[in-house]
Amino acid sequence: MRDEEVEEMRMRRGMSKGLALLVLATLLCGVDVAAVGAEAVKIGLVDLQRVLVESKKGKEPLAKLKADMDAKNRDLEAQEKRVRQMEADFEKQQSVLSEAARKEKQKAIQKAQVDLSRTVDDLKREFGERERELRQRLVREVATVVQEYGKKNGYVLIMEMRAAGVMYSSEGADISKEIIAAYEGGGGSQKK
Repeated sequence: MRDEEVEEMRMRRGMSKGLALLVLATLLCGVDVAAVGAEAVKIGLVDLQRVLVESKKGKEPLAKLKADMDAKNRDLEAQEKRVRQMEADFEKQQSVLSEAARKEKQKAIQKAQVDLSRTVDDLKREFGERERELRQRLVREVATVVQEYGKKNGYVLIMEMRAAGVMYSSEGADISKEIIAAYEGGGGSQKK
């Protein structure tokens, strides 16, 4: 009896996925489900990554974050160089050092290594969080622009190209360039 229930659940999931795909395919074919033949459905695709990378409003904060990361990386490289120098000095001097001095130097090197490791972890976490927050803010801004653009230009549906799993679309369906212009304030209501 349990196998039958599992099979029934699989069939229901399959039917709901199939229904969703049928509705999407119907929309993509230009058929208005509510009123067949009344008007062609206007669908657009946006490459969100392209908008973030090519728009001035996306480039500038991402470039600033990268510059901050590069500065911190230079500091880390200097700290790592000091640790390597401590290790090299220890290797040269260990044969002439007393047991107490050798243990003290080893302890200092281990502390420097632990400090470096913690600093690396902290910076990864900090910059990962800053990048995530920045991208979330930019995506919210772009989503608002896309919604306004879609309303002004009569789109029924605008999908994110990569997340939607689009495997083919005509060049005319990609409205990323228009969204970049709208995001930068250069004419969000321009018709294609």
